[in-house]
Amino acid sequence: MKAELIEKFTSVLQAEDIMSVRDQVRTIRGEWKSETTKEKHIQLEEFRAVNLENPDAEFTYTPHELEGKFQELLKEYEDKIQEAGKKLAAERARNFEIKTDLCDRMERLSKSEENIGKAFSVQKEIKEYWDATGDVPGDKYPALIERWNKANQDFFYHINIYKELQANDLKVNQKRKEELISQVAELTAIESINELEVLVRKLQREWLEIGPVPKEIFKELGDTFFNALRVEQERIQAHYDVLNKNSEENLAKKQTLIEKMKEVLAIELGQHASWNKWTDEVMKLQEEWRTTGWVKKKENEELWQEFRGLCDLFFAKRTEFYEAKKKLAEANKIAKEAIVAEAKKIQESDDWKKATDAIKQLQEKWKTVGSADKEEQKLWQRFRSACDLFFQRKKEHFGELSGQQEENLLLKEALLTELENTELTGNKGTDLNMLREFNEKWQAIGHVPREKYATIQARHKAALDVKYGKLNTDRKEQEMTRFKARVSNIKSTSETGVRKERNILRDKIDKLNQDIKQYENNIGFFTGKGAESMRKEIEKKIKAAQREISEIKEKMSLLNEE
Repeated sequence: MKAELIEKFTSVLQAEDIMSVRDQVRTIRGEWKSETTKEKHIQLEEFRAVNLENPDAEFTYTPHELEGKFQELLKEYEDKIQEAGKKLAAERARNFEIKTDLCDRMERLSKSEENIGKAFSVQKEIKEYWDATGDVPGDKYPALIERWNKANQDFFYHINIYKELQANDLKVNQKRKEELISQVAELTAIESINELEVLVRKLQREWLEIGPVPKEIFKELGDTFFNALRVEQERIQAHYDVLNKNSEENLAKKQTLIEKMKEVLAIELGQHASWNKWTDEVMKLQEEWRTTGWVKKKENEELWQEFRGLCDLFFAKRTEFYEAKKKLAEANKIAKEAIVAEAKKIQESDDWKKATDAIKQLQEKWKTVGSADKEEQKLWQRFRSACDLFFQRKKEHFGELSGQQEENLLLKEALLTELENTELTGNKGTDLNMLREFNEKWQAIGHVPREKYATIQARHKAALDVKYGKLNTDRKEQEMTRFKARVSNIKSTSETGVRKERNILRDKIDKLNQDIKQYENNIGFFTGKGAESMRKEIEKKIKAAQREISEIKEKMSLLNEE
């Protein structure tokens, strides 16, 4: 922003008539001060944040890097204004000399010229030269214009043909001045002091510019006009007297409003509701500023630039907050659209377990993503519809399966009854084949109702334990036979079950290896009397752990084959 102001200031200074850009320079200076106020406040906030534990630390403002350049341009402008002022003053002084000379010529003309035609020609020439000459110093203008009007009036009075030629002009001037007197009388109805002040100056200047009137009413008209005008001037002065009296009080009020704005800027605002509340408060402070009474122009300008700078900073922070909020909402929208897309893919899945887990994960993920603002409700409806569709399909599916599971329960109960009633032949190979065939039939039957699963499995295990016990198979053989049945069961019920089982076995091996390592370390501690028996006990534990590791590895090989 300050770089733009430097560029703008540099351009403005190129104007040929430096006096014509005063308002532009005043605006640029005001904006520069407003930006400086913002910078000071931001630096102060950062300073306080860094020195929270050092409240006595003294803050020093670091000027903007372009401050020096701005001061150079300001000095250049002031030099040009000063130079232009000197030229203007010199020009007005020359104009005063010229117009003084023209007054001298008019006064001599009215006394010496006898040729009426030539006199009026010279008078016209002098008047055109007067009109073409610019302004004179303000303090010399009233006396000069009075002398000029008197010289013109004397000219017409002293020329013999005056009555014939000037009668009409005098009446016109009289009428114009009477109209101005009427306009002055109407000023009493004007309430706006600013408007009244402008009109008073305008009417006064117009009166002085109007030419002569009949001599017998000259004083009467002048007294009437200026007496009426004086009443309005006194009303204007009374107004400014009251303003000056209240200026200090209004100054204090505006300084208080500036302090309140600083307090608002010190508040950490992080929620939409907070920003709404404090935006309303700032708007109230601005309205209060507008309704606070008059303060002297110079002081008012400085206070306004500071107050405006603080307000601009507040609204800049507000814009920054909502832009960040909008970006976050857009990011959340994209994230939730992705979740909806995933849910749409899953809603028609028949892999009930995997799909159910995935849907639940998406639901948890949805909770972790923030609001998508205006799109939130629409996205939620789409996501909920996809979830509802899946769970409705799942409900209908398992409703159909419940009858099949009851039938499977009857089949398994019948198969168990058959096994329990079957007598072994005594031929170990034949009986083992019979048990394997039983397991194959058992696995071929589908799921049973969840609430009956534990009961039927316990009966299944008990029946097998009885048969294997009669076959007098060793523990390892029984364990491997049961594990093969378990693997078949896992494979038929879950795609991820084999992987989970493998991980369980690996964890067991790791645990057993740790135990073996600990046993081997402990052996070294057993010395002296009675240590031998303890060493043998630990060696048994090591061998048992090694044997179990070997069996687990066989099970893992079986899993790998599957």
